[in-house]
Amino acid sequence: MAFDSDILVKGAAANATTTINAQRSRLKGFIIGPGASNGTVTFNDGGSAVFNVAVTGGTSDVAMNIAEQGVVFKSNLNVTTVNCTVNVFFTG
Repeated sequence: MAFDSDILVKGAAANATTTINAQRSRLKGFIIGPGASNGTVTFNDGGSAVFNVAVTGGTSDVAMNIAEQGVVFKSNLNVTTVNCTVNVFFTG
């Protein structure tokens, strides 16, 4: 059984692009706080979008845990938020 690194957390403000970790990382989960209108969070690796999460405005938080080793981001882990905030849980 392999040892997993400590899990770190960093928040990103609404309507911004934020560097979560400037090196190789593994996304382990996230919590999105929706704004008043519909929004999105885009998870980027080295400037390329890996995936997007759409959220409906005025609803409850959206949370996801990613099983096992998580999603690897080889260059860096950045998020772009539109009309929402996000807390990102990662190793790296």
